Amino acid sequence: MNRLTAYLNDLFLRLYVRLQVFAAQEPVRLRAALTSAVLALAFVFPSISASVAERVGFVGAVALPILVGESARSRVTPTSDDK
Repeated sequence: MNRLTAYLNDLFLRLYVRLQVFAAQEPVRLRAALTSAVLALAFVFPSISASVAERVGFVGAVALPILVGESARSRVTPTSDDK
């Protein structure tokens, strides 16, 4: 039983780190995935209200870029006109 618990803990930590790396490297894709997941859940479970979707949208659109940092946004937004 301890081996199973250790394996699940290791798996959780690996997924958590991968999610952090993904959020830092691909903030736009992460926001799109979160939005799609909320819309899919709202379709499957109609009891999810608009306030829940609004809160998830807030986290995806406002809080996530702040948490990830300015460096991730600068990778997505062009900063110079190199022609």
